[in-house]
Amino acid sequence: MTVTAPDFHARRVIVPVVLLVMIWSVVACTPNKTNPRTDLAWPWWPTQMQISELTRVGRPDANGIRPLEVRVLFTDVDGDPTKACGTLEIAVTREAENDEAVIERLSLDDRAMSMAHFEPVSGCYLVTMNLDLPGLVKGRRLRIEVVYEGRDGARLVQRRGFDLPFSLSD
Repeated sequence: MTVTAPDFHARRVIVPVVLLVMIWSVVACTPNKTNPRTDLAWPWWPTQMQISELTRVGRPDANGIRPLEVRVLFTDVDGDPTKACGTLEIAVTREAENDEAVIERLSLDDRAMSMAHFEPVSGCYLVTMNLDLPGLVKGRRLRIEVVYEGRDGARLVQRRGFDLPFSLSD
């Protein structure tokens, strides 16, 4: 059996190939993410808002009280779900009554607050509201009003009726 040593030419090819593989692996492992830019115009501001059909009555808490889970969906100019930046106010009253509204205000300018209420799966902001209104029994109609004032100057408003599928207290 004859053993031959690799010639000098093979070594000249192997070393650059190994270096290229090492450089490629470093480049391939860097994250595909950049720092946020605040100096550019943002074309995907919310242009529409709707109270989602996913709004529902939640599970009872330890006291047997069920919250109203209001979901708000923002869409951009292309009709795609988007996050919002501004102030979101949700008011709930009993339909055709002169109740004082139960109001929840959120600052979506605060990243932690925005992320705490945003549901990536639905693309909606979830706001859980404990209602302190009399007569919240099955079939009672509530009026939900949502007002959004965006950092870009937009003002979006929507109202929607919501029929309770069951009583909010056990």
